[in-house]
Amino acid sequence: MTRQQRRALARERAKKSLRKPGGQPGHEGKHRQMAPPERVDERFDQLPGECCGCGRAFTGAEQQTGKPVIHQKWELPPISPLIFEYRLHRLRCPGCGKKTLAGLPAGVSCSAFGPRLEAHIATLAGVYRLSRRQVAEVIQEMLGCAISTGAVDAAIMRMSRVLADPWAALARAVRHADVVHADETSWRLGGAQQWLWLGAAALVACYRIDPHRSKAAAKELLGADFPGIVISDRYAAYHFLDVLQQQLCWAHAIRQLIEISERSGAPGKLGEKLLKDARRVIALHAEYLADAHTLHWLKSKLEPLRGHIQGLLEQGERGRHQKTANFCSGLLEEYEALWTFCEVQGIDPTNNAAERALRHAVIMRRVQGGTQSEDGNRWIERILSVNETCRLQGRAVLDYLTIAATAAHHGQAAPSLLPRAP
Repeated sequence: MTRQQRRALARERAKKSLRKPGGQPGHEGKHRQMAPPERVDERFDQLPGECCGCGRAFTGAEQQTGKPVIHQKWELPPISPLIFEYRLHRLRCPGCGKKTLAGLPAGVSCSAFGPRLEAHIATLAGVYRLSRRQVAEVIQEMLGCAISTGAVDAAIMRMSRVLADPWAALARAVRHADVVHADETSWRLGGAQQWLWLGAAALVACYRIDPHRSKAAAKELLGADFPGIVISDRYAAYHFLDVLQQQLCWAHAIRQLIEISERSGAPGKLGEKLLKDARRVIALHAEYLADAHTLHWLKSKLEPLRGHIQGLLEQGERGRHQKTANFCSGLLEEYEALWTFCEVQGIDPTNNAAERALRHAVIMRRVQGGTQSEDGNRWIERILSVNETCRLQGRAVLDYLTIAATAAHHGQAAPSLLPRAP
């Protein structure tokens, strides 16, 4: 990068730093939507006390003009948990004299907590990433239910068992998906290194914790005979797939090219040229989506860039700077996997979807410090998979967890999260 370019970049950053927080001038504001009339619980009619012109007092008998201005106020009622007491009576048989104790009615488990409360506990811990102690505090202070951290953990483990079958169905769905965004990040199990793997398709997602970051772990996630296309970074674990089954992430490649462009001499100049071309690739794809062009249009527009980038990489491969040469050589080996998005309909040129889906887990790892047992790992896999799948489908995760917990209290299986065929 030249001195002039560095100065221009510094000026641009300075301009951004001077912006005030919030919406910028010209930004269209957002306003709360009015609740429908049938949703309103109580109405109050307010009449003006005196005329704003002459000061005459109003009696209420005056003529009303126009429609009233509506102001709605949302408020929470005082929250007090419902407590149901089941008195189990014991009766003596007049025939044999044996005593028999009544059982709990259908839908009532031995747990001290009902399904809605257990769903809230799971949501606070798995969606809002609160620690066990924080969940106990929220449940007690906001919902008025005394609960210990041990009881919170027990409720979470019960919900984890409820989600076992839905998670297994999501895992199978990812293995048979046409397109999967795959990524991985570090995890901690009792302080030991683990890896959290993600496979996300259009409407389903599956997380899986593995002790290793390896090709075997990738096969466990996707299946050894995965039939679709995987969008990923350049990590070698996915290389068990044919190159035509892969789409390498251009955003990841751009980050690497920025690093090369900052090198001195010929490698830096080469990196600048590659970076310019790579950003042009992303711009053309954005134009393709915005203007609803055909895939043929995109492919024809990218054809000159495709040849030019290959030529630059071949030039870098022959260069004297070993690190740059190794990068260029490696990318040339997988070169066709950079362009799957313009050959197959519906393929994204970046893996940003997987990186966004992992962000929740990364924050959870920082807040909660990982897990302490294999049961804890299973909980993380299941709640993350349910949470992300609900997000992809536009569903409320608390609603799903409540339905799943209610089914479990009735001895029934949790409902599937797989999208129904149209």
